[in-house]
Amino acid sequence: RARTAANPSLNRPGVPGLSWAPPGPAPKAKFTAKPRPALFTDKHEVFKAIKAPAVCTINALPSDLYLGTSDRYGRPGRIPGSVSLPTGDLLEPPGGKFKSAEQLAAVFASTCPQKKTDRVIVYCGGGIAATLDAFLMHQMGYENLAIYDNSMSEWAKDETLPIEVG
Repeated sequence: RARTAANPSLNRPGVPGLSWAPPGPAPKAKFTAKPRPALFTDKHEVFKAIKAPAVCTINALPSDLYLGTSDRYGRPGRIPGSVSLPTGDLLEPPGGKFKSAEQLAAVFASTCPQKKTDRVIVYCGGGIAATLDAFLMHQMGYENLAIYDNSMSEWAKDETLPIEVG
């Protein structure tokens, strides 16, 4: 769109003849995927983590699901030993901007007091909400993160796996 009187938002004071046009097509690029399987985990590792004090397992779901007052995924409750860190607690109301780095550092340190190099497993209902917790932890320097992407959608349906409520 050219700078005109009909389009004053494109006018720039002191720059005569300035006009704007949408960019052309982006240059072609070659993308090579580099899968990182260690960023995802399964119910077997999560089960082993229940008794592993060096592993912090985080439930990113709202409190009602963590406490087991909702049976959205079948059996109500959470993976034993997991700690609650709802994704919504990482955002500033209203509007949903991320909390400050200082606030996030304090939240993560109190949730997972282990070293930033220790294993952290984050889960939710199906691996979606958990990605925000994991993303922000990565931004804060946590190095050994994994998302249990089947999360409670798988865990709650498997009667052989333990569940905690309350």
